Amino acid sequence: MPLIVWTTEMSVNVKLLDNDHKKLVLLINNLHDGLVTGRAKSELKHVFEGLVRHTRVHHAHEEKLLAETAYPAMQEHTREHDSSVNRLTVLQARFNNSDGLADELEVMNQLKDWLFTHIQDSDRKFVPHFESQGVDPLLAAWGKSDGILPQRPVMSAGVGLGPGRA
Repeated sequence: MPLIVWTTEMSVNVKLLDNDHKKLVLLINNLHDGLVTGRAKSELKHVFEGLVRHTRVHHAHEEKLLAETAYPAMQEHTREHDSSVNRLTVLQARFNNSDGLADELEVMNQLKDWLFTHIQDSDRKFVPHFESQGVDPLLAAWGKSDGILPQRPVMSAGVGLGPGRA
């Protein structure tokens, strides 16, 4: 049984970010499943490394969208990301140095809390902003800003507005 089950209540209404969140759920569930089924600690450490790596990628996706839409609380949100990665790496060190299953399962519970806090408290704050800025909920690809609707194009260095947009 998975530790975390994705629900629509966890959605931030942007497919790219929801897919990132779903991958974080999957990685935490893989780590948890590996613990309870007795997978080698070296394999689990590798999964945890992937979790930290994907968290950084996810934060970069968020920060790019926040910058493109001129999110007023971007600096605060970026600081939350820094704090989030710091907490995650502390949990990783605790996991890597744990002496037994009880401690590792406690780390899993803290990972679950960390993810829910990130999505429900931190990320839910920008949902109204994205909606007011016309961010397309189906935004699923990077490399183009077609997720930003044309009524308010937002330009940043190195990012075009897509074909036919001026």
